[in-house]
Amino acid sequence: MRDVMVLGTGMVPFGRYAPGSARRLAADASVAALSDADCAFADLDAFVCGSAHPLTPRGVYLAKELGVTGLAVLHAEHASASGLAAMHLAWLGVGSGAYDAVLVLGVDCPESEQSALEIIEGEGNLPAPALFAMWAHRRMHDRGTTPRHLAAVAAKNWNYARDNPYAARRAAEPITVEKVLASRMIAPPLTSMMCTPWGEGAAAAVVCSAEFAARSGADRAVRMLHSHVESETYSPGHVFQGAIVGPPAMSRRAAGALYEATGRGPADVDVVQVHDAFAIEELYYYEFLGFAADGDAERLVEKGAFGPGSRERFGLPEFSTHGGLIAGGHPGGPTGLAQVHETVRQLRGGRSVGLCHMLGAGSVAITQMYERARPS
Repeated sequence: MRDVMVLGTGMVPFGRYAPGSARRLAADASVAALSDADCAFADLDAFVCGSAHPLTPRGVYLAKELGVTGLAVLHAEHASASGLAAMHLAWLGVGSGAYDAVLVLGVDCPESEQSALEIIEGEGNLPAPALFAMWAHRRMHDRGTTPRHLAAVAAKNWNYARDNPYAARRAAEPITVEKVLASRMIAPPLTSMMCTPWGEGAAAAVVCSAEFAARSGADRAVRMLHSHVESETYSPGHVFQGAIVGPPAMSRRAAGALYEATGRGPADVDVVQVHDAFAIEELYYYEFLGFAADGDAERLVEKGAFGPGSRERFGLPEFSTHGGLIAGGHPGGPTGLAQVHETVRQLRGGRSVGLCHMLGAGSVAITQMYERARPS
């Protein structure tokens, strides 16, 4: 495959928007990404849209709203992983030579009221808070995890979100472990501040070939090294039905495949964005993605790893630097694009390698590696 670049990104703040706002949000995020890339709709030869909510306008309708007609239009739906799935399609299209410049949009804002949780349950999945509360109790039994460990992860992400103008939850003051623990209980031991607020929003990226990036004169492009999609694999005793996300092996395999394909390992990664819809998830992903030995995540959290300065102090990446899903927000379709937006920001700011990871109900795990482009 030829080199694939992310030339520009853009997004709107995540939060609550009135039903029917998707077209406006899509336009605002798309224009922001094109402006950041210093190119126009006329430069594109493909459009890929990712959305998770079935009542959000589909990609082909949004393409017509944006005026990007007469080119390839694709739509990706993988629940929470829809945004990274859309990026995966763009990566394949540009890398294969089929397309030269692709606008990737993630958007979710339904035309009428229906909660994401209702949809998840309506598809036959367990209620998300209940499932991840089970994850937490399992780890508390196996590893001695305490609610304070979960609260430390959540507080870190809330405090990162304070500096993110697009975050759904921006606290006026620094968030403490005690404040997280004192928030309303949702599904013991998970409190409201340990859980994503869902919501609506849009985010976009311009994905292109290295040749297109060079012609544009851009000097801030980020290289998209690889994208990998992994689904559940049967093993004796495994139950497919009802679980929102697959077994731990799914994320482990997705990370391992990414490292093998790129020649970069955990030691090379500076910043990571993960599917932290619930604090227990991020605690597990430290281990599943290869940044901590099994059972060692709690000790590292107690020392302050995975937060500000983690790379310099511990040789470990910072996680969920835009606030994650917990505080940054989780509209569904645009969540993965928000991760890409943050990764590009971090790499432009001096970091070298970033990793994005999302899970989608059903179940699928998507991992992607990005690298700061250096002059040839």
